[in-house]
This record gives sequence, structure tokens and C-alpha cells, in this order.
Amino acid sequence: MDIYDEWEAKLDKDEWYFSNSFEAITKGMSSEDAYNYIPNVIDVLLKLDDDLLIWETIYFLIELYSIADTTQIHPYLESNWSVLTQHMKNYQDSYATPFKELIRQIRIRE
Repeated sequence: MDIYDEWEAKLDKDEWYFSNSFEAITKGMSSEDAYNYIPNVIDVLLKLDDDLLIWETIYFLIELYSIADTTQIHPYLESNWSVLTQHMKNYQDSYATPFKELIRQIRIRE
């Protein structure tokens, strides 16, 4: 089994796999920690090529912004916004729902 396919097996065993994994990462994070973690998630999003993984990761990014308790666009997100937007447009489901939700949450004008 390819290492990148392991998530499918884990998801089959636990339908809350992503939620539990993201919760484990964010547990105890301060707002500053969450804000500083945003570039890591942007890097992952730019590498992903599976709509479900992108969908889940965008919701994780939204959760980080909630923990950070800010709508301030992280400079790393701002500098990668056009590349990220182009990448998202390749994944219709993720672009249509969680990405649009992210845009609303951090008040980006399209």
C-alpha cells in the first residue's frame, strides 16, 4: 500500500479520521500558534491532488482561522493566493464549497 493511500484505509475504519487528526493537531493551540501554522496548511493544499483531501484540508484551514480568532490574511496566504485559487479551480467540489467558505470567513474579495 502506498503511503498516500493509507488515509483511505484509516477513513474506512474511522469516518471521523480527519476530524480526529486535525483536532489532535490543534488541541491546546493558542491563537498565535494557529495563525503561525497556516503556512504549513497552504503548502499542503498546493501539493494535494485529491478533491476529498483538499476539501478536508480547507476545512482544517478554516478551523485554524477560527482558533486564531482573526480575519487577518496571513502574509503567506496572501502571497500564494493567486496560485492557490488557480489550484482550487481544478477541484470543483472543494472550490464550490469549503474554498468559498474560507473566502467569506477571511473576507477576501473575489
